[in-house]
Amino acid sequence: MGTVKQASQVINQDAINPVTTSGGEVLYSTRNRRSLSIQNIGTVKVFVRFGSAPVLSGTKRYSFILSPASAADEGDGGVLSVDDYNGSVWCKTASGTGSVIATDFVG
Repeated sequence: MGTVKQASQVINQDAINPVTTSGGEVLYSTRNRRSLSIQNIGTVKVFVRFGSAPVLSGTKRYSFILSPASAADEGDGGVLSVDDYNGSVWCKTASGTGSVIATDFVG
């Protein structure tokens, strides 16, 4: 019988980030990230883009839209989980201020 290997992963970052119409980086580039997850815990839509801030006017540029939670910190907002991406992740709202929890797993 073969050997079973278990990959060890640890949380590098696990933080609640405010998200505004200016946009901001919620996860920085790291070379040993295994996966990441971002959940919208605010009550406005959050636009997510890999590598640079989302653009919401003119030629729109964003990677995902996270649906809002039914109430602040309710836990039912949109979730994004991505494996094997080591670049930065940015979030922005079209209006108002939102909130996301961003978790970075390394190993």
